[in-house]
Amino acid sequence: MDNNSVKEQSVIVRKHRKQKNPRSRLEKVILGFVFFFFFVYALTIIYPFVWAFLNSLKTNREYFDNSFSLPSQWLFKNYVEVFSYLKVPKSNPAYTTGLGAMFFNSVWYTAGTSFLGIASSTMVAYALAKYKFPGRSAIYGVAIFVMIIPIVGSMPAYYRLIHNLKLYNSPLLLVTATGGIGFNFIVMYGFFKNVAWSYAEAGFIDGASNWQVFLRIMLPQAWPAFFSLFIIACVGVWNDYMTPLLYLPDYPTVPTGLFLFKQVSTQANNEPLYFAGVLISMLPVFALFIAFQDIIMSNTVAGGLKG
Repeated sequence: MDNNSVKEQSVIVRKHRKQKNPRSRLEKVILGFVFFFFFVYALTIIYPFVWAFLNSLKTNREYFDNSFSLPSQWLFKNYVEVFSYLKVPKSNPAYTTGLGAMFFNSVWYTAGTSFLGIASSTMVAYALAKYKFPGRSAIYGVAIFVMIIPIVGSMPAYYRLIHNLKLYNSPLLLVTATGGIGFNFIVMYGFFKNVAWSYAEAGFIDGASNWQVFLRIMLPQAWPAFFSLFIIACVGVWNDYMTPLLYLPDYPTVPTGLFLFKQVSTQANNEPLYFAGVLISMLPVFALFIAFQDIIMSNTVAGGLKG
C-alpha cells in the first residue's frame, strides 16, 4: 500500500470520527427528561446549604422576620463569634466545652477510631486470607454473621461492657474500634485473596519473618485499599454523634456538641450562629473529600506476577 492510499484512509477515518450520529426525537426527549430530573435533584441538595449559609450571615431578629430573604448586612463575623458562643455543658454542668475543644475532640476521635478499626480489620483479613489454621472458616463465618445482626440489638450489652471495662467517659474508648470484623474486613479479605503468595515466599526465602512480610511486602500492596477505607471511615466517624453522646459526655465532638446545643438551647437561641457552626463542621469532611476524591472513587486492584 502506497503512501497516498494511507493518507486517504486516514482522512476518511478522521472525517468519520468528526461526524456525529444524529439522535432521534425520542432520544432527545428522554435525554432532556433525564437532564431535568438530575438538575432538580441537584438543586434539592444544594438549596439547603445555600439557605443555611445566607441565614448564617443574618442577625437573629432578621432570621425570624424572614428566613428566605437576603441578609441586609452580610455578618461574616458570625463565623468568628460562634467559637465563643457555641458551648455545651459537660457531665458536671459547672464546666462547658466550646467549639474549638469540640474540633479537637473530633480530630483525635475520628483519626484514632478510623485508624484502629482499619488496622485491626487489615490484620485479621490478612491472617484469614493467607494462613491456614484450625477454625479459620469458623472465624470467617462469625464475621459474616455478625454483620447481619442489627446494631440496635447489641447496644444494651455494649453499653454494659463499656462500663465494666472502665472505658466510659475515657479516651481509651478508642480501643473498642479494634474489633477486626465488619465491612472493612470483607474488603481487605477479598483484596488479600487476590494478592499472589509468591511475594511472601520470596520474602521468606530471604529470611523475613511473618511480621516483616506483612509490613514490608503485603501491606504496601494493600495501601491503596487501606487508605481509601480510612478516608471513608473518617467521613463516617466524623459525622457520628451518637457514640460520643452515649459514652464520652466530657469529650463532645462537633456533631455531638451541635446536637446538645440544639437540645439545651431551645429558648433564646441564636439561629444564625447555630447555622454558622453547622457549616463550619462540614468543612473538614468537604475538604477531605475534595483532596482525596480520586482515591475514594478509583478501584483498588492487587498486583500480580508474570509467569
